[in-house]
Amino acid sequence: MLVFTYDDSPVEDYTLTYDVHREYDVPGCVAACPGLMEESDAYLEPDQLREMQADGWDVMSHTYHHRSLGRIELTEPARAGDDRLYVEANRHGAIEDDPLVIFDDESETTATVASRGSDSVGEYVDLAEPLAEPVDPSGYVRYPEAFIEALLERTDDRLESWGLDVTGFVYTYGRYHGVAEDLVRDHHDAVANHRYGGGHNDLEGLDPTTMRRMYVETDKAGEDDVDAFMRTAADEDVLAIVGGHSQFDTLTEDRIRYTIEAALENDLEIVTMAEALAVLDARNE
Repeated sequence: MLVFTYDDSPVEDYTLTYDVHREYDVPGCVAACPGLMEESDAYLEPDQLREMQADGWDVMSHTYHHRSLGRIELTEPARAGDDRLYVEANRHGAIEDDPLVIFDDESETTATVASRGSDSVGEYVDLAEPLAEPVDPSGYVRYPEAFIEALLERTDDRLESWGLDVTGFVYTYGRYHGVAEDLVRDHHDAVANHRYGGGHNDLEGLDPTTMRRMYVETDKAGEDDVDAFMRTAADEDVLAIVGGHSQFDTLTEDRIRYTIEAALENDLEIVTMAEALAVLDARNE
């Protein structure tokens, strides 16, 4: 089996990927961000997503506004009185007033996002108030557990309010580390990108909340890579998952066609995540 996943719910999921998939009569999965859909014409309309699901596609959660749920490493010490955090990536600074937890093995403090940026030191998150406690440079920043929980619930509730069924989760930016893993697992039976790399998930003893996928965008995989991936998927007892972003120039119509045709030439059954989970359940009965 092979599952196609497309991230972020841009309008190209309808105008590009859906059109190509319909030509081959094979489904895919949209990892949707309902907040982005509500706020910009660059993203799907609920009616479009309903049409896709009615035509056999799956909808997965991708958080409400594409927030990064996993922890991210500090790159400089966070001292008491500092109002700037230097981080490996400033994903958590994307939305003003978001609450943060900054922690290491021995200490923990809280803060509120003001903005984000970068300078000669690196990427940073600016804080609305100075830190009350220091945190070692080996520490991390993340969202509070209750905030993550609320984001997951809000995303599912909004999608369901549009008459959509939600099957599984896709992490934004591939950031899955820390408390987010358990919280996502509590809400969803399947995760398409719990770990980087691979994309062949052994069916024997498979935990669907720890699956991997392979990007098929042209800057991440060549045609030879796609061919090899499909041959392995056909030869081994695996659930194969591929992913991409249809709004990127690197996921072209030609690449989508090539990937579908490579799967079909290897006699792979292209299924939704829900269909794959049903097969797994049947095997385990």
